[in-house]
Amino acid sequence: MLRLAEELLLLLHDDDHGGMAPGLAPRWLNFALAGSVLMDLALEDRIDTDLERLVLLDATPLGDELLDPTLAEIAQDEEGHGAAHWIARTAQRGDDIRNAALGRLAATGILEVEANRRFFLSRRVSRTRRYQTAHGKPQEDVRLRIMRVLFSDDIPRPREAVIICLADACGIFENILSSSELAEARERIELVRKLDLIGRSMFQAVRDIRAEPPAEAKPAADEIPQAKGLPIVGNALSMGGDMRGFLLKQFRELGPIFRLKAFGHGLVILAGPEANVFATHDNRCLRSNDIWQDFHTAMGARHSPLSADGPVHTRMRRDHAQVYSRKLLVEGEAIADATRIVRREIAEWPTEEPLGAQYAFQRIITEQIGYLATGMSSRDYIDDIIRFSSTMLSTQVSRHVPKLVLRLPRFRRSRRRVGELMRNILEAHAPDQPRDAPRDFVDDLLNLNRGDPHYIAEADFLLFLLGPFVAGLDTAASACAFMTYELSRHAGVRERAVAEADALFKKGIPTLADLRGLDIIHRVAMETMRLYPISPVLPRTSANAFRFKGHAVPAGETVLIAHTVPHMMAEYYPDPQRFDIERYTKKRAEHRRPGAYAPFGLGTHQCLGRSLAEALMAINMACVLRETEIELHPVDYRLKTVPLPALRPHRSLQFRVVRRRQAV
Repeated sequence: MLRLAEELLLLLHDDDHGGMAPGLAPRWLNFALAGSVLMDLALEDRIDTDLERLVLLDATPLGDELLDPTLAEIAQDEEGHGAAHWIARTAQRGDDIRNAALGRLAATGILEVEANRRFFLSRRVSRTRRYQTAHGKPQEDVRLRIMRVLFSDDIPRPREAVIICLADACGIFENILSSSELAEARERIELVRKLDLIGRSMFQAVRDIRAEPPAEAKPAADEIPQAKGLPIVGNALSMGGDMRGFLLKQFRELGPIFRLKAFGHGLVILAGPEANVFATHDNRCLRSNDIWQDFHTAMGARHSPLSADGPVHTRMRRDHAQVYSRKLLVEGEAIADATRIVRREIAEWPTEEPLGAQYAFQRIITEQIGYLATGMSSRDYIDDIIRFSSTMLSTQVSRHVPKLVLRLPRFRRSRRRVGELMRNILEAHAPDQPRDAPRDFVDDLLNLNRGDPHYIAEADFLLFLLGPFVAGLDTAASACAFMTYELSRHAGVRERAVAEADALFKKGIPTLADLRGLDIIHRVAMETMRLYPISPVLPRTSANAFRFKGHAVPAGETVLIAHTVPHMMAEYYPDPQRFDIERYTKKRAEHRRPGAYAPFGLGTHQCLGRSLAEALMAINMACVLRETEIELHPVDYRLKTVPLPALRPHRSLQFRVVRRRQAV
């Protein structure tokens, strides 16, 4: 049988958006989860509680990660605190309870968790509305059971009664029932609440907490703090340099929300770990469409997973999850193809002349994505793809390059060449063309168009087909170049990574499971992305007015979420400027604290290609380490970066092959 915390998450689950039903604040979700832990302990005869006290009956652990920490704390309590105290205390680890419960629901096949941390009911559960629990006993969907109790005369079992009490206390019904439904069910809810003593005690404890203002609450402030700046240009010059360092300084001085100005344009900044947690869980206030509108117009498209919001965005992410996830590497000879491509490129690296690190990995990643997503080589078009995508992002999104460059012959030639590649890809996938290759992203895209031309139109094809290439150029290629730089500077880490790479290929082409088992290379990638996140901020627009840390943000504001500021906070990462892969060991786990690590973005718009990028980075770096010994050129080179349109190494980052370690 599922624990009550798991059932509460399923009760709140919104399968259209892949998350929680909107409207329930994280604070109250944590109280609901805490109450569910105490209720389960009571149902397991470990504690007893009434309207005034909580008593320990049995301190024997249950072997359950959701319940045992609270049970252990209660066993050590010498003051005899009541239920309200233990709900508030347990709510402090609400995020841990939520994550553990979601992990268990995914492990049992009830939920399917996507790379962007959205979760959906599995196909089997969504059709049958029954769960196959870990013990093998089918269990009816919790929402069906609760709704039957609320809208019929069925006598509730103790389990449904306590869920109803807790859901009512925490305001859950206001988020899953319409106002008319709630009015119809109110009398029934109050009747059920009187039937169970444990449920009544939990209801009263939560309501007592809700009646008190949060300890950290402060009077609302109308004025969001304004950072000091220069006349006319405002903070533009400071942001154009070390943006993350500048934002961290403002965060220290002004707090987690403040205003900046750039040439008369106002910006609201949300910074720090609390801002990251807020942006992750509240998807009602912020939207992406406004930021990407010019880009899409210039591409002749209406929308994409980058810009869409709400249900359309959720649908797109689900429809495109395969091409942007590790699952792409499971099909046929995908890993072998990816390995063959990187080895071929390495074989062509000269041993005398230096190579540009960024460009070397862009060639590899672009060709890999071409084969994996479209079944075709894009090698002859690599320079055009790079120029076209970079120019479009620079003129339409970051806007640091004038649109005049779009008229230059060099760009216009690249645009024609990219269009030619896309037409070749579509022609090769036409229904009348014989193909032996496995089904790929282009096949899925064409099917979506045939099924619903208004959802994915032919005019959108250029943007959708180019999307995987742009994602690889901006994420995986840049990260590999930065990893090369850090490994060249840290001989000890490099030696450990080389040994791991040698072991990876000892039995031949690795499997996806082998890649998941990498430790050193994985931690090198994590630390690299902490130090060099592709984007230091996430631009959004406030779709609806909201409050954050006592300040009101009106609708229509441009909001920048400075999600990588925590990466450089010493209280999370001691000596944050130092490259240290030991931060990610189980013992230290500095990145595990809420809001501390977000290299791929946050919330519903977290990078869709995260898992695929990580897998390609692992394959490519392992091959480079196994088959070559490289060094920086010059050996004492100090890194320079280009911040826009996405952070990347300056072209001055070069390396040369010192020797071949293995036959390619």
